Amino acid sequence: MMLTLRGPFGSSISLDCREQFGRPVELNCFQFLIPPPDFRLVRNGKPLQDWQTANTDLYDLQHGHGVTQWTRDGHLFINDVDNRRDVMTCGLLSQNLTMETRGLALDFILLVWLREGTLKLSSG
Repeated sequence: MMLTLRGPFGSSISLDCREQFGRPVELNCFQFLIPPPDFRLVRNGKPLQDWQTANTDLYDLQHGHGVTQWTRDGHLFINDVDNRRDVMTCGLLSQNLTMETRGLALDFILLVWLREGTLKLSSG
């Protein structure tokens, strides 16, 4: 399943899917169709990546158990959760996750793919 999210440059948008699906799900990847000048993933005020400059790259969020950070296609991420306890399938847990953006005047469009296995578990 893919979500399409929109917002003004310079805003933060929640990626927490608990309200929509009743419990946390994991994110598989994300991509901006219209990127803000800068963006980064944040959980509870802690950045999970450095500021990224506007691009339309696909950001793969899958990672192995027990890693403290991982890199996919040149994009570095910090793992802030216990995979064995908090994460079911090695995706990025959506709980308390936010996309922060910088910029002015225009709107971004963000595509977020949910991890299929966690979506089925949460809806059934």
